[in-house]
Amino acid sequence: MAALAHTECKHETELQRLRTLYQLLESLMEASSVLDVYETALTSLLEATNADRAAILMFDDDGMMRFKAWRGLSSEYRQAVTGHTPWTRGARNVQPVLVPDALREKDLHPFHEALAREKIGAVGFIPLALADGVFGNLMLYYAEPHEYEQDEVAIAQAIAGHVAIAAERAHGERERARSEQRLQAILDNSTTVIFMKDGHGRFLLINRRFEELFHLTQAQVVGQTDYAIFPPEVADQLTRNDRKMLTSGRPLSVEERIPQADGVHTYLSVKFPMEGVDGAPAGICGIATDITDRKRLEIASRRLAAIVETSEDAIVSEDLDGNIANWNKGAERIFGYTAEEAIGKSISMLAPPGRREQTAEVLRRVEEGIRVDPCETSRMRKDGRMIDVALTISPVLDDSGRIVGASEIARDITARKRSEEERASLLLREQEARKTAELLNLMGPRLLAELNPEKLVQAVTDIATLLTGARFGAFFRAAEDATKDAGCPYALSGMSPEEFAEYRISEIPVPLDIGTIRSDDISQDGRLTQSREPPDLAPSLRSYLRVAVESRSGESLGALVFGHSSPARFTETHEAILAGIAAHAAIAMDNARLFEQAGWIQTELKRSNQELRRANQDLETFAYSASHDLLEPLRTIALSAEVLERDIGPTLRPGESAFLKRIMTAAHGMNSLLEDLLAYIRIAKSADGPPPQVSSADTLDRVLESLDRIASESGLTVTRGDLPVVLMHETQLVQILQNLITNSVKYRGKESPRVHVSAAQYDAWTVFSVSDNGIGIDPQYAEQIFGLFKRLHSRDRYPGSGIGLAICERIVEQYGGRIWLKKSAPHAGSTFCFSVPASRRRETGGSIGESKHAPASENPPPGGQ
Repeated sequence: MAALAHTECKHETELQRLRTLYQLLESLMEASSVLDVYETALTSLLEATNADRAAILMFDDDGMMRFKAWRGLSSEYRQAVTGHTPWTRGARNVQPVLVPDALREKDLHPFHEALAREKIGAVGFIPLALADGVFGNLMLYYAEPHEYEQDEVAIAQAIAGHVAIAAERAHGERERARSEQRLQAILDNSTTVIFMKDGHGRFLLINRRFEELFHLTQAQVVGQTDYAIFPPEVADQLTRNDRKMLTSGRPLSVEERIPQADGVHTYLSVKFPMEGVDGAPAGICGIATDITDRKRLEIASRRLAAIVETSEDAIVSEDLDGNIANWNKGAERIFGYTAEEAIGKSISMLAPPGRREQTAEVLRRVEEGIRVDPCETSRMRKDGRMIDVALTISPVLDDSGRIVGASEIARDITARKRSEEERASLLLREQEARKTAELLNLMGPRLLAELNPEKLVQAVTDIATLLTGARFGAFFRAAEDATKDAGCPYALSGMSPEEFAEYRISEIPVPLDIGTIRSDDISQDGRLTQSREPPDLAPSLRSYLRVAVESRSGESLGALVFGHSSPARFTETHEAILAGIAAHAAIAMDNARLFEQAGWIQTELKRSNQELRRANQDLETFAYSASHDLLEPLRTIALSAEVLERDIGPTLRPGESAFLKRIMTAAHGMNSLLEDLLAYIRIAKSADGPPPQVSSADTLDRVLESLDRIASESGLTVTRGDLPVVLMHETQLVQILQNLITNSVKYRGKESPRVHVSAAQYDAWTVFSVSDNGIGIDPQYAEQIFGLFKRLHSRDRYPGSGIGLAICERIVEQYGGRIWLKKSAPHAGSTFCFSVPASRRRETGGSIGESKHAPASENPPPGGQ
């Protein structure tokens, strides 16, 4: 029974393996890719054998055995054993390699660690081979050592055989598809149009270039004829050429014009037959190349040739040896040689004598690919005449891009060069004239401003020497002997005194009736020899120019003398210019003399001013002392008069009482006048030291506190704007504000007095404005009111000494400022302005009194005058 059971089990196993093999065959038939073949084979191996893991490995193109598919293997293991195989690629008649115990197998010793880590106890290598030998193998893996059964190995080999066939078939399909893809890629990446038609003219295939040019897809074109794609006249042309090729059975090359989106293009079409089964043409294969640009280039070349031939410029080409190859009509006209005379000759025949090696150097540079910039040069005509040409040289290339020669374009610019030279000459003369004018314009103010006689004469000599281009220039003082200049020059320009002494200029006799002498060659000038022996002059002196310098009164001041080693150096223009310079110099020298005379007057004036300043100081001291000393007697007189009025006043007759009152009134008035005078004098003494920064807003508050009683009695209202910090002594700002506000109260109208104080900054100055609603001032008295003791009203109506505004003016003038009546009119109020230094000076500001800028065009300047 046991034997029977074993036999049945064995039959069942064989049946299962056969069933697996059958399923494998079905799956391989249905497999659409190599990966499907691999997966099906792995599944069959694991079902038909006792292996618990399996893999398929193949030789790659580089000869390395690599895993293609696997079940149950880690990436570390695959990486460790990649490349191992018991056979070489293409080995024949190989048998499976079965390893019952992998960890004891010596051939697998290098992989024992990887096998142990992967828990592989046995391994079997089943070759994948066909007629060309081994190309891969199937791998069977067992977790424990394994004894292989013959049936197990046989089924594995059967699977390997089927897999080899299926893999080879899939590989062939893949290669065929790849070949088709390569062919299609070649067709699609071709820059030419490629198509195939059957014998009836229906398209079988087109490439991507066809699709791009005619904006059609392969699906739209295949199966259609030319009549469904192109206009009838174009389709007629294409069909006619197709039939011609099919009839002859030979390839046909023809130009065909086909319209496209950007116009009609010309194609060079090569059509050849596709052979059928019987060898007869069964279709058409065509390759069409767009030659539109080439056709246009041919037309452009013909046009260019016509342009070259009719060009007014000389267009010449030569080989690298310099032999002329082309010679147009322009070259014949410019150089005088006909084409027959020039072609084959060396281009150096046009070079000026002595410069023919330059032509060879230019050709060498062209051959080496060195850029030759356009230039202007000279060329020699056939008749020997030299002409100026503008030359452009370019390399000539063959079809491979190799430099084989040079082309030259030469334009005759002889007339232009002559015109340019004339313009340059005119420009040079204009520049010289402008330079002369500039120097003369510069010289006038410079000479008039120079008051030092020595510097003045030296400046005149330097400028005149520069203007004339003389080798030397000198100024001689007037000599006692009017027939010659003084021995030593007073000023010298252009050389040292030692060099100048060799010329012995002072030995030249000067005719009495000639003020200006110009000689082109002094050695040949009879005017200067006067039948006497010529002076012994330096042999290098040829040109000579002398201009007399006379004052406005006709007095001779000297002469300007110039010399040069070249003859005819000085012109009439130089003579006229120097005459003007001599006149300027005479005026400047007269001014210098007048300045010397004015120096003494200035010294005397300075001394007088110092004496006047001392007298003013003495007078101020006297006025201060006198005013101070007079106060005490006046107080005694006023006190005595008050005592008399109190003691005997009731007993006095009316006339006596009035007389006593006049004495008291006069004493009080004189006392007020003296106190105001002392206040005016003290202003200069009460502000010692540099002015501090003071808040004008706080100062105004103090002033209003001191005027509290006056404000209560008069109904005074004071408003203000933003008041800044200024640079001045606070006591003096108090005096100004207090005087202006009390004047507003004193000279008020019927309404209660109103005063507004504001300030604005202009450059380095702060300008205060004090406006009121008082009785106003006639503008004609705008300056008079600031005078000392100046009044516009009687003391009976408006008491006071009239010194308040004078005090204000003296204070602001100490700080370099001004005070003025900005606007006023009778019965319309007044606005007074005064300027004092601002606390923060702008860039245009300076020290006190420095700024002269007005805050507004209609106002006087804020600074002092």
